[in-house]
Amino acid sequence: MNALHLILSLISLIAPAAESAAPAGTAPKLVAESHAFPALAKANRDWIAKSTDNVCGLKEASQVSSPAVVDWQSLLEATSEVRKLRSEKIAEDSPEGIQLLNEASNRVTQACESLRASQGHCSVWKSIRHKDGRAVTDLTDLVKAQL
Repeated sequence: MNALHLILSLISLIAPAAESAAPAGTAPKLVAESHAFPALAKANRDWIAKSTDNVCGLKEASQVSSPAVVDWQSLLEATSEVRKLRSEKIAEDSPEGIQLLNEASNRVTQACESLRASQGHCSVWKSIRHKDGRAVTDLTDLVKAQL
Protein backbone atom coordinates (compact mmCIF):
# COMPACT_ATOMS: atom_id res chain seq x y z
CA MET A 1 0.00 0.00 0.00
CA ASN A 2 2.94 2.34 0.64
CA ALA A 3 3.95 1.95 -3.01
CA LEU A 4 0.45 3.01 -4.06
CA HIS A 5 0.67 6.13 -1.88
CA LEU A 6 4.07 6.92 -3.38
CA ILE A 7 2.74 6.55 -6.92
CA LEU A 8 -0.29 8.71 -6.20
CA SER A 9 1.92 11.37 -4.62
CA LEU A 10 4.20 11.37 -7.64
CA ILE A 11 1.23 11.63 -9.99
CA SER A 12 -0.07 14.62 -8.08
CA LEU A 13 3.33 16.30 -8.41
CA ILE A 14 3.46 15.89 -12.18
CA ALA A 15 -0.18 16.84 -12.77
CA PRO A 16 -0.78 19.13 -15.73
CA ALA A 17 -0.16 22.82 -15.08
CA ALA A 18 -3.79 23.60 -15.91
CA GLU A 19 -5.01 21.67 -12.89
CA SER A 20 -2.40 23.10 -10.54
CA ALA A 21 -3.16 26.67 -11.61
CA ALA A 22 -6.46 26.88 -9.77
CA PRO A 23 -8.17 30.24 -9.27
CA ALA A 24 -7.24 32.14 -6.12
CA GLY A 25 -8.97 30.85 -3.01
CA THR A 26 -9.53 27.32 -4.33
CA ALA A 27 -7.39 24.29 -3.78
CA PRO A 28 -5.89 22.63 -6.85
CA LYS A 29 -7.45 19.30 -7.80
CA LEU A 30 -5.29 16.24 -7.45
CA VAL A 31 -5.13 13.61 -10.14
CA ALA A 32 -5.49 10.96 -7.44
CA GLU A 33 -9.06 11.89 -6.58
CA SER A 34 -11.61 9.12 -6.39
CA HIS A 35 -13.01 9.80 -9.88
CA ALA A 36 -9.54 9.24 -11.38
CA PHE A 37 -9.00 5.89 -9.67
CA PRO A 38 -12.45 4.74 -8.49
CA ALA A 39 -11.42 1.14 -7.81
CA LEU A 40 -8.47 2.22 -5.67
CA ALA A 41 -10.42 4.85 -3.80
CA LYS A 42 -13.20 2.46 -2.86
CA ALA A 43 -11.30 -0.80 -2.39
CA ASN A 44 -9.96 -0.16 1.10
CA ARG A 45 -13.08 1.41 2.56
CA ASP A 46 -14.79 -1.96 2.58
CA TRP A 47 -12.98 -3.36 5.63
CA ILE A 48 -15.06 -3.20 8.79
CA ALA A 49 -13.24 -3.14 12.14
CA LYS A 50 -13.06 -1.26 15.41
CA SER A 51 -9.79 0.50 16.08
CA THR A 52 -9.72 -1.12 19.52
CA ASP A 53 -9.52 -4.54 17.81
CA ASN A 54 -6.16 -3.72 16.21
CA VAL A 55 -3.26 -5.80 17.52
CA CYS A 56 -0.42 -4.51 15.33
CA GLY A 57 0.27 -2.97 11.95
CA LEU A 58 -2.05 -0.44 10.29
CA LYS A 59 -4.59 0.91 12.74
CA GLU A 60 -7.12 2.47 10.35
CA ALA A 61 -9.51 0.08 8.61
CA SER A 62 -9.61 2.45 5.62
CA GLN A 63 -5.88 1.78 5.01
CA VAL A 64 -6.03 -2.00 5.27
CA SER A 65 -5.22 -4.15 2.25
CA SER A 66 -4.24 -7.62 3.50
CA PRO A 67 -5.14 -8.05 7.17
CA ALA A 68 -4.93 -11.13 9.33
CA VAL A 69 -7.00 -12.07 12.36
CA VAL A 70 -6.22 -13.87 15.63
CA ASP A 71 -8.25 -15.28 18.50
CA TRP A 72 -6.86 -12.89 21.09
CA GLN A 73 -8.35 -14.56 24.15
CA SER A 74 -7.07 -18.03 23.24
CA LEU A 75 -3.61 -16.57 22.61
CA LEU A 76 -3.59 -14.91 26.01
CA GLU A 77 -4.69 -18.17 27.62
CA ALA A 78 -1.78 -19.93 25.89
CA THR A 79 0.85 -17.73 27.58
CA SER A 80 2.77 -18.83 30.66
CA GLU A 81 1.75 -15.60 32.39
CA VAL A 82 -1.98 -16.28 32.16
CA ARG A 83 -1.48 -19.94 33.04
CA LYS A 84 0.31 -18.79 36.20
CA LEU A 85 -2.49 -16.31 36.91
CA ARG A 86 -5.07 -19.11 36.67
CA SER A 87 -3.11 -21.82 38.50
CA GLU A 88 -2.20 -19.58 41.43
CA LYS A 89 -5.68 -17.97 41.45
CA ILE A 90 -4.26 -14.46 41.27
CA ALA A 91 -6.93 -11.78 40.91
CA GLU A 92 -6.75 -10.08 37.51
CA ASP A 93 -7.23 -6.65 39.10
CA SER A 94 -4.47 -7.12 41.67
CA PRO A 95 -1.06 -5.52 41.01
CA GLU A 96 0.51 -8.90 40.24
CA GLY A 97 -2.45 -9.90 38.05
CA ILE A 98 -2.27 -6.66 36.08
CA GLN A 99 1.47 -7.14 35.58
CA LEU A 100 1.01 -10.73 34.39
CA LEU A 101 -1.77 -9.76 31.97
CA ASN A 102 0.34 -6.90 30.64
CA GLU A 103 3.30 -9.21 30.06
CA ALA A 104 1.04 -11.75 28.35
CA SER A 105 -0.42 -9.05 26.11
CA ASN A 106 3.05 -7.79 25.18
CA ARG A 107 4.22 -11.33 24.40
CA VAL A 108 1.22 -12.01 22.13
CA THR A 109 1.55 -8.62 20.40
CA GLN A 110 5.25 -9.21 19.68
CA ALA A 111 4.52 -12.66 18.25
CA CYS A 112 1.72 -11.21 16.09
CA GLU A 113 4.01 -8.45 14.81
CA SER A 114 6.73 -10.94 13.94
CA LEU A 115 4.29 -13.09 11.97
CA ARG A 116 2.59 -10.08 10.38
CA ALA A 117 5.88 -8.95 8.92
CA SER A 118 7.06 -12.40 7.83
CA GLN A 119 3.71 -13.38 6.29
CA GLY A 120 3.27 -10.08 4.43
CA HIS A 121 0.13 -8.83 6.16
CA CYS A 122 -0.49 -5.13 6.66
CA SER A 123 -2.08 -5.59 10.09
CA VAL A 124 -3.37 -8.10 12.63
CA TRP A 125 -6.79 -7.71 14.25
CA LYS A 126 -8.85 -9.37 16.95
CA SER A 127 -11.83 -8.97 14.66
CA ILE A 128 -12.12 -7.63 11.10
CA ARG A 129 -14.36 -8.41 8.17
CA HIS A 130 -14.90 -7.29 4.61
CA LYS A 131 -18.21 -6.14 3.16
CA ASP A 132 -18.03 -8.76 0.42
CA GLY A 133 -17.49 -11.56 2.97
CA ARG A 134 -14.01 -12.58 1.81
CA ALA A 135 -12.00 -14.78 4.13
CA VAL A 136 -9.37 -13.24 6.40
CA THR A 137 -6.22 -15.22 7.16
CA ASP A 138 -6.24 -16.57 10.72
CA LEU A 139 -2.76 -16.56 12.31
CA THR A 140 -3.84 -17.91 15.71
CA ASP A 141 -2.18 -21.33 15.38
CA LEU A 142 1.06 -19.86 14.04
CA VAL A 143 1.19 -17.30 16.87
CA LYS A 144 0.55 -20.04 19.46
CA ALA A 145 3.49 -21.98 18.01
CA GLN A 146 5.73 -18.95 18.66
CA LEU A 147 4.57 -18.56 22.25
